[in-house]
Amino acid sequence: MRAKRWLQHSVRGAIRPMVPNAQMATVGICFGNKSIMNVSWSDLNNVQEAGDYPFRDGTITVTFAEVAIWKNNPNAQFQLMRKYLTQTTPGYVLGKQIKGELPPDEASLIYQSSNGDSWVLTKDPATNAAAVMHRPNPQSGGQISYIEIEKFLSEGANGPEHQALRHLIGTSARMATILIAYDIHPTEGETYDDLIERIQSLGDWWHHLESAWIVRCAHSPREIRDQLKSSIGTDDQLLVLEISGDTAEWAGVNDAGSQWLKDNI
Repeated sequence: MRAKRWLQHSVRGAIRPMVPNAQMATVGICFGNKSIMNVSWSDLNNVQEAGDYPFRDGTITVTFAEVAIWKNNPNAQFQLMRKYLTQTTPGYVLGKQIKGELPPDEASLIYQSSNGDSWVLTKDPATNAAAVMHRPNPQSGGQISYIEIEKFLSEGANGPEHQALRHLIGTSARMATILIAYDIHPTEGETYDDLIERIQSLGDWWHHLESAWIVRCAHSPREIRDQLKSSIGTDDQLLVLEISGDTAEWAGVNDAGSQWLKDNI
């Protein structure tokens, strides 16, 4: 968390002297030539109530209004301000709100349940990688968490939120149709099962041939190869091709399999 990383730095640069005959003054926190630092909800462990909380080398005061803003807009950020008190323990407050919503093309609602839980396809702020953001309802604590797409869709996950994500991936304009073929020895055991699970987690998939899969996903062949190669042995072989828009013909595939191929190639 950024709040933890900030503990490793000291405040540099000139600071405004205390205001005479006043109990408190606030100034923005700057580090060297960097801009004023911002505080997100996750920096404060998604606090649910107004109050004073441990922060950096002192405490930070969070108001009811700021908590309400975060509950309505979890991506909102505020400028970090420092209070200069007669006390030796530093105190901080939240200053001007900084718009923290992701651009519309970077976040998509996946599914919202009847009890208020929601899942959003977005980016993990810690890694900047594509991820699923889960926002529980307030009764469950409302604490936001992020999970990798591959992990979210793995282990046979088949809830309505998982189905909705697969549908979203399958209908995205950025999706590609990918052919994956392999020669694995043996075609059983933990390593083989791990390979199959990784392929199925990529997105909507077709598997009517023993050693070939077709998937619809947002990954390039290179990215898929890099994800799967750790699950094959030194004597195994793996082929990953993008076949979006290619001419394809087949025989002996059942109606459901044929319809999938017509819809996705």
